[in-house]
Formats: sequence, C-alpha cells, structure tokens
Amino acid sequence: MNEPLLWKMSQQFDLVFNIRRADFTEGIGWLMAELEGDEKGLQSGIRWLEEQGVHVDPIEQDVVQ
Repeated sequence: MNEPLLWKMSQQFDLVFNIRRADFTEGIGWLMAELEGDEKGLQSGIRWLEEQGVHVDPIEQDVVQ
C-alpha cells in the first residue's frame, strides 16, 4: 500500500491528524495517530480507512506523553 491514506482521509472527511508514534519492520508497520474532527467525520473517516484495508483499533485516552 503506497497511498497517502491519512492525508486522503483528512481531506475527504475534514479531519486533522497528528502521528504520535510509528514503526515499520520487515514489511509490517503500525502507527498511532490522534484524529480531530466532528463525530460524523471521525466515524466516516475510520470506516473509510477500514475499507482501504487498514486495521483500526481506537484508543480513547492519551497514552503518549
């Protein structure tokens, strides 16, 4: 997957993202990002990411300081 998915999501659903942590090892990567926007945009954006094949696990608290 070589698409700028977070950027596309932010543009399409009027969301702001902040990448807090990320890692890529041997073909597998993950990232932790904060998303800001209205509730409808957040839900739609997350659903769109999942439709693109991204596994999303919401974190409801600030785990990065």
